Amino acid sequence: MTKRQEIILNTIVKEYVKNSKPVSSKSLADKFEASSATIRNEMKELERTGYLKQPHTSAGRIPTEKGYRFFIGQPSEDMFEKHFNDLFKQVGKQETKVFIGKEIPMVRMKKLTLIVTNYRVSNKRQETIGLLGPTRMRYDYNISLINKLRQMLEDYE
Repeated sequence: MTKRQEIILNTIVKEYVKNSKPVSSKSLADKFEASSATIRNEMKELERTGYLKQPHTSAGRIPTEKGYRFFIGQPSEDMFEKHFNDLFKQVGKQETKVFIGKEIPMVRMKKLTLIVTNYRVSNKRQETIGLLGPTRMRYDYNISLINKLRQMLEDYE
């Protein structure tokens, strides 16, 4: 798959998930510096290789299970890792941080809370542990739990 096809596929998956409507070559041409015909040819190739399907002749394309699987493989490596790395940079040594709702950039559900802390292992490498749960949680208990886990992990090493 070419880089352009990857970008087109990823965009189609995002648009389809967002709008629940087949994505047209014209709507994609507006986003990319390419003609509708060029995008249509790329979409046909993605359809031929099983990543997209066309529900009916005059419709745009929608992702297949194979298309979703490809998409999931990329964000799980790229976006998720980037967001977590950025988030964990905010957590200092021996400090527990609580991120509530919109403060968690990589999670679409805003009714969640993430509690994270860093700990050091014997080789002085820093690791991070966390707990993701509903916003309505026992904060006192869960913060204590994460802090106790950090202490146990540092003592264990």
